[in-house]
Amino acid sequence: MAGADALITTDGASVENAEIGLSVRADARDLAKRVDLRLDFRGREGIQGNSSANELYELSATIRLIDKRLDLKVGRFPAPGGYWLILDGAMLRVHYTSWLTQSVYGGLRSFTTGRRNTWMSNEPLPLPLVGTQIAFTHRIVQASIGFTWARDGIDLHEGEDEVTGQNLIERHIDNEYFLDGQVSIFPTEKLTFSAGATVGTRYDVQFNAMNPYGPTTLGVATLGAFGAWALAEWRVLKTLRLSYTFNFERIRLFQSQLLTVKSDGTPVSAADGSFEDHALRATWRLWRGLRADLQYRLRYRANTDLENHVTLGLRGDELWRGFGAFASVGIDYDTLAGKQHNRALYSAGLSYLRPWLDVRAGFLYTDGIGSGLLFSQQTTATNGLSPTQLFPYVLETNRIAFVRGFATFWKMFAGLDVEENLEAAQLRVLAQIGATL
Repeated sequence: MAGADALITTDGASVENAEIGLSVRADARDLAKRVDLRLDFRGREGIQGNSSANELYELSATIRLIDKRLDLKVGRFPAPGGYWLILDGAMLRVHYTSWLTQSVYGGLRSFTTGRRNTWMSNEPLPLPLVGTQIAFTHRIVQASIGFTWARDGIDLHEGEDEVTGQNLIERHIDNEYFLDGQVSIFPTEKLTFSAGATVGTRYDVQFNAMNPYGPTTLGVATLGAFGAWALAEWRVLKTLRLSYTFNFERIRLFQSQLLTVKSDGTPVSAADGSFEDHALRATWRLWRGLRADLQYRLRYRANTDLENHVTLGLRGDELWRGFGAFASVGIDYDTLAGKQHNRALYSAGLSYLRPWLDVRAGFLYTDGIGSGLLFSQQTTATNGLSPTQLFPYVLETNRIAFVRGFATFWKMFAGLDVEENLEAAQLRVLAQIGATL
């Protein structure tokens, strides 16, 4: 399957961003009853306001050496433990039994944590990566656990060279250790439980400030990652489904030593971006394809911010001669650093669905309710008109109209997505076309 798309955004008077994207995914299976091939490539070419990026996620061949017992995978492919843990190397998978397998993999890391292409670039940066994973498969329980060691290249920007104007970069090569595990349980046909976690322990980074007498220590940052998720779903009736989801993300990027120091001489921990989500959802099928959704989500941040989000919606396709409709109302009640930022979110529209065509049109509207959220309007300044600065809520109270269409014909597909900001005369257009073989 291959596709191309073009994205254009305007501010009403000129083009702000224009780019062309290309995506290719290909699978060839059971060649000579022994070989599988896979390709996954995505690239974007910036024409206006954006740079180019070409990312090869996978180009691999899997060979079954011993029937149903031993597989060898070579090329570029993802490894367990993290989104950017992709390697150029090999993986050997051993099937001990029909329900227990182990994979051992190693090679050179393809991307750094900062999405930098390490090996297929003008300046290759060889970074080793090795690991192993054990997987258990059963009718009721499916589980896996994996460990990966890798090295990473961290680029710290130091400013610009006064003579050449080039960006000065200080590169650090450090170790990373990843532990990834997940489990799914299916006790009955109506119950599902799933959970998983990824732990990444990385490195300490020293932040310095240069002066004529040498570097001055400002602070140390421990860059690391921990994420966990859980899902429980209960199909109470054929028409009613209940679910609970949990998500936790630990985000700690920088701990400054300049804030304040405790009695033992260690710095006081600053609030970071870590958060946890708790979400409850009920889906009820009312009639044919008409469904009602009720969802509540509580987000609790490490700096004690609370975000409450409630959504009630109706959606139904092909209710009458291919026509359908959708509508939802969402309420946010937030306490952010002692300030209230409440809002209501409205969405509604119509749909037309056929086996080869899917068209939807509607609007999105976010309304600040007595919380200081205003429309981003033009105000008079000494040098003429300038927009009101409402960061980070500049786009929070805009009315947006949209039309989206997707069609399939022969062995091809095409899509068009148009959004118009009715408040600021901003237009975004995304067009795509592709083919499948």
